[in-house]
Amino acid sequence: MREYVVENEFVKAVKAAGGVAYKLTSQTANGLPDRLVLFFPAKTIFVELKAPGKMMRPLQRKRRYQLMKLGFPVLCIDKLQQIKPCIEAILSWTPGEPFPEGIGAKIPDLEMAMLPADMDDFGETLEPIDPEDLMGFYELDEDGDDA
Repeated sequence: MREYVVENEFVKAVKAAGGVAYKLTSQTANGLPDRLVLFFPAKTIFVELKAPGKMMRPLQRKRRYQLMKLGFPVLCIDKLQQIKPCIEAILSWTPGEPFPEGIGAKIPDLEMAMLPADMDDFGETLEPIDPEDLMGFYELDEDGDDA
């Protein structure tokens, strides 16, 4: 079975339950989940749909981690029989509370890399900067204008 079959059935089931499942696309951020699912009142869930047995790519798992850090549930569905329990969990969930676990496909944890001790979060080394090296970058003339 292909991914689009699972996705089409999911979208139909969400609509039948009174919600919407917008296709989520972005020109600036790869790896976002396939669908933004909305139910009244203010229930917002992201859902990645896969063909049976397929796994989320590392970038998709990273986006999932980022969205979950912001408080949004992110689910993965790869089988038709996962759709009904997923929708039931969404309908019974109250935003602001933890989303029920064990819904949808199992998602492997994101592998965290550790930076060397002499690097900051941006991959730059933490070498001290000599002020003499910076002197020529920005100088003012006598009037205070740029040179």
